[in-house]
Amino acid sequence: MQVLHVVCLLVALGLSAAILPKSVDYSGHKVVSVLPKSEKGLRTLENFERQGTIKYWIHPAGLNRPASFQISASDFELVSNVLADQALSPIVLIDNIQELIEKQNKEILERQLENANSKAFDFENFHTYSELLAFMQETAANNPLVSYSVIGQSYEGRDIGQATVRTGSAGVKQIIFLECGIHAREWITESTCIWIFDQLANGYGVDAEITALVDKFDWIIVPTSNPDGYEYSWASDRLWRKNRALTDNALCPGVDLNRNYDANFGGDGSSPLPCSETYHGVSAFSESEAAAIRDSLAANRGFVKAFVSIHSYGGIWMSPYGYIRELPLEYDEMYRVMAIGAEAITATYGTPFEYANEAAILYLTSGTTRDYAYVGGDNIIYAYTIETRGKAYGFVPPPSEILETAIETWNGIKAMANNLL
Repeated sequence: MQVLHVVCLLVALGLSAAILPKSVDYSGHKVVSVLPKSEKGLRTLENFERQGTIKYWIHPAGLNRPASFQISASDFELVSNVLADQALSPIVLIDNIQELIEKQNKEILERQLENANSKAFDFENFHTYSELLAFMQETAANNPLVSYSVIGQSYEGRDIGQATVRTGSAGVKQIIFLECGIHAREWITESTCIWIFDQLANGYGVDAEITALVDKFDWIIVPTSNPDGYEYSWASDRLWRKNRALTDNALCPGVDLNRNYDANFGGDGSSPLPCSETYHGVSAFSESEAAAIRDSLAANRGFVKAFVSIHSYGGIWMSPYGYIRELPLEYDEMYRVMAIGAEAITATYGTPFEYANEAAILYLTSGTTRDYAYVGGDNIIYAYTIETRGKAYGFVPPPSEILETAIETWNGIKAMANNLL
């Protein structure tokens, strides 16, 4: 009722309520953590996942590494009993996902109401894709350091917007490229990246460190590389992950864009099944959204010094490879810089952050943006994935988490940028 009351107030003020009624109701759905201690336990979890009984929020990275999954109330007792027979004790992290979604909705709407008479962009609230694009376009129109471009269209025809912050001419300085929001439900990544963009655009000449970083590098920011999925997560399914492309299975649309790149495409950690959350698509770059990032990298070939794909959640900084356990030739240098970045994040608010190559610290993945940045032709040594903080809320953090997430992530990226060779 509180959410409805706020919506009515917004309508009365002539504002459009950004949160639309959700067709997917997650009442009673839980997020559960387990610690697999045997290969049998791992296989049991994988079987439940293949059957659609559970959906991973954090995949199991191996024995004695925690896994988290979403499960309906009706399946919880059955799965708990099976796991208990294998000496696995499920720990409930989130008791009711729908309550968390409704709390997030309420706080978003309340912040909209509080800022209804302000023309300033509210960086401590979540925003729809059209609002993110409008902010980038407005900043570009009023700030000589900023340019806005459309690097492609999504499956449903939305512009994929990119902002560049630079002094001087293009094609002179090295570039740091931030790619965000590839998974639709990870809203905190869009909020983090638009905040970082604003820091770069409006901190020049005000903050000495930012001024030096903009003088040294050009910065490219794509706040979301999955606009269709992001909009769908606002309108219909808060936990949607993939894009919205049709597949061979009419009941299971969507491709996991972070499995669609030409970096061991179709290998371990991706799925050929359209109903899977990690469905890789019919071929590398079959999805226009992945092709747009590829083409933007190609347009800047030879200049991209660092590429960072920002995800949530988990508190992890990762380097290549994701698809094999072998370490890259330049791993020592990759490790040196990501250690500096991750430790700068921890130094901000004390958030624990792990760091290593993805195959070692998380699980095998193929076809990712990060690995493509490294192996796709440019050999971008400083190619990373950052999984931001957020274990308490998973994919549904309240707006109050935005600012600290953005600040500590930016501190990590600044530390990385200041230590590139």
